[in-house]
Amino acid sequence: VMDGSKRSSHSNAFMFGFGSNKRIVLFDTLLTQVHDEEILAILGHELGHWKLGHTLANLFITQFYSGITFYTFSLCYSSHDLYRAFGFEGGSRPIPTMIALLLFFQTVWAPIDKIISFMMTIFSRVNEFAADKFSVDLGMSRDLQTGLCKIHLENLGAMCPDRLYSIYHYSHPPLVERLRAMMELDKKSK
Repeated sequence: VMDGSKRSSHSNAFMFGFGSNKRIVLFDTLLTQVHDEEILAILGHELGHWKLGHTLANLFITQFYSGITFYTFSLCYSSHDLYRAFGFEGGSRPIPTMIALLLFFQTVWAPIDKIISFMMTIFSRVNEFAADKFSVDLGMSRDLQTGLCKIHLENLGAMCPDRLYSIYHYSHPPLVERLRAMMELDKKSK
């Protein structure tokens, strides 16, 4: 249990780590906002992230992304044409690494980063639906739905955000979409 109430009234639960160092963290504020059955359903959701390998997948994707980023930077680092295009003259003096990094991340890598960030947001949203399904498959659909509603209300989450805005910016699907998906799963299981 994380003592989050000293910083804010925001409530959350998340899973991190892998191997023998896996942890599910519950904010203390969460424990006061939902009932025990809802906490179990939320734990079921977080266990779904572990069982489905989401944490490990995110680790590998992040490591791969970092490797590709710095490999691409290494290709651009010695490009004198790139520096001349931004007003840096001559190849006799080396360009300071900080200048090179700023130019790279603000120009060359920025459009690529936007695309990859969007793909990671979509991946995260798919993972959230999958973890919700895991909890539903454990028979905790109703409790997960009510628990998520309480968390959402307490955290003052947007009830009905613009669909396109939320697809691009929100790592978690809006509450309405998650509830709809769980209700559909409930109908299929009957």
